[in-house]
Amino acid sequence: MNELCLEKILWMKPGEGIAASGHIPEQSEFFQDHFPGFPVLPGVLALEMLKKTAEHYLSVTNAEDQGYYFLKQIRATRFLTYLKPGDEWESRLHLMSSEGNQTRWKAELFHKGKVAVTAELTLEAKTAPKSAAVS
Repeated sequence: MNELCLEKILWMKPGEGIAASGHIPEQSEFFQDHFPGFPVLPGVLALEMLKKTAEHYLSVTNAEDQGYYFLKQIRATRFLTYLKPGDEWESRLHLMSSEGNQTRWKAELFHKGKVAVTAELTLEAKTAPKSAAVS
């Protein structure tokens, strides 16, 4: 398996947030280029793991699930340690606000109990375009 995915939901509280965990597949293709001899998870993929955690929360807690969320804004991002092939991780996201079709999150990614990545994320729901009616 070469895909980053949530493997376990640790807790989820409507109106508060979510925590999830997983591991970084050892044979992922992105490690070939990032970096040869010192493979580390690209920062953009660490942010993607946090986004996927927020999307899971939204898909479960939103009765009118929009189906698609895009990352509108990333702020206050800090990368504090490397994540390597095979590492286990835990994401913890706390809902800061929810207005209209946007949610703001305080997001943290942990490795071995220590914070590896922090960020503030804003996700916006987008509805899929309606297909034209067939007559």
